[in-house]
Amino acid sequence: MEFLFDAIKYLFLGFFGLMALLVVVAILFGKRIKRKWRFEAGFRDADGKEFGAFGIELSRIEKEEPDYTLKTKFRMRHAALTLHSTVQVYIDDLLVFERMVEKEGRLFARGVPSLSRVNELKAGQTCRVMVGSTEIATAEFDPDWRQISPDREVRGD
Repeated sequence: MEFLFDAIKYLFLGFFGLMALLVVVAILFGKRIKRKWRFEAGFRDADGKEFGAFGIELSRIEKEEPDYTLKTKFRMRHAALTLHSTVQVYIDDLLVFERMVEKEGRLFARGVPSLSRVNELKAGQTCRVMVGSTEIATAEFDPDWRQISPDREVRGD
């Protein structure tokens, strides 16, 4: 019985010791990112199913980037995304993203720098996705769900 208790005790201590070591390594060698703002526009079909999203943020990595940089993330699955067609994303009337479709029906681009400088973005601004001259999706920007802002209530449901 004492052997079983000792085995459980050492497993417990070993697990939490490993977790503590990982936290220390992350603190020492991790990158600290400072964000001014982050927004996301989710595109939904008539049934409410999300078929794409466009995220944009103004941030910097503390010890690597001296100034804040604009980063975008775009993902979409849509029948209008034909091979070698050009997809453009506009915020209101400002072109901020452009990419050619490399895989039929889908497009994913992360960390792509913005084409235009967006200094400030507000919730409710319009995000439009164009394929050629056809608008295939539009949505309003919301503060990203991972970003906690004082004027947005966070609920657990």
